Amino acid sequence: MALTIMLGLLVLTACPQDQTALQSETIQLKKQTAKLESVIQSLQEGNKVLQQQIDRLNHEAREVEASYRAKLQEAQTHITQLTNVPKKDVATIQSLEKKNTKLQRDAQWLRSQRDHMRKSLVIQQIGGQAHELPFTFSTVAAIMEEAFTKNGYTILTSMQTDQKAVYITDRKTSLPPSLELSGFRNQYLAMIEKGPADHTTIWVRAEFEKLSRNGHIFAAPQTELADIESRLIQEIHQTLN
Repeated sequence: MALTIMLGLLVLTACPQDQTALQSETIQLKKQTAKLESVIQSLQEGNKVLQQQIDRLNHEAREVEASYRAKLQEAQTHITQLTNVPKKDVATIQSLEKKNTKLQRDAQWLRSQRDHMRKSLVIQQIGGQAHELPFTFSTVAAIMEEAFTKNGYTILTSMQTDQKAVYITDRKTSLPPSLELSGFRNQYLAMIEKGPADHTTIWVRAEFEKLSRNGHIFAAPQTELADIESRLIQEIHQTLN
C-alpha cells in the first residue's frame, strides 16, 4: 500500500515539469514558424517581381523581333520591285539596301540578346536524378507543378524562360508519429529543360532530412535520397502517360 502511494506522488510531481517543458517547446516552435513564414513571404514577393520582369522582357523581345521581320520583308520586297528601274533610281535602291543591312544587324543583335537571357538561367546540377521525357516543355512544366501541389509542396520560387524552368519548393515537415518512428522534412530543387524533337529533360534533387521525436535532425542515407527523387520523376512520368 505504501509503495502505491509513493508511486502516485512521484507521478503527480513529474506531470507539471513535463507540461512546462512541453509548453516551452511549443512556444519555441511557434517563434520559429513565424520567422520562417516571414522569410517565405519575402522570397515570394521578390520572386513575383523577378518573374514579372522576365515575362515583360520576353514579351517585348517578341514584339520587337516581329516588327523587325515585317520591316525586313517590306524592304526586301521594295528592293525586288526596283531592281529593273532606270539608273536614276539607283540612289533609292542603295538607300534601301543600307536600311535592309541595318535591319538584319538589328535582328541578329536581338537574337543574341534572347540567347543570352536563356543562358543566364543556369543551375549547377550537383547530385539529384535526371530523366528525359518524350513530351513537350510546356506539358512537363504543367504536370510538375501539379505534382508538387498534390504532394503538399508549395512552390517557393520559380524562374522560367522559353527553354528552361527552375523550381524551388518550401520545406515540408512531417512530425514523428511515435517514439519508435522518425519524421522528416524535405525540400525539392527541380529543373526542366527543352530538348530536341519535343523532348524535355527533367532533373530533381531532394534536400531530405530525418526528424526525431526530441527535435534532432539528421541526414538521410544516400539511397533514401535517390529513392525520393526517383519517385517524384516516376509520378510525373506516369501522369503524362
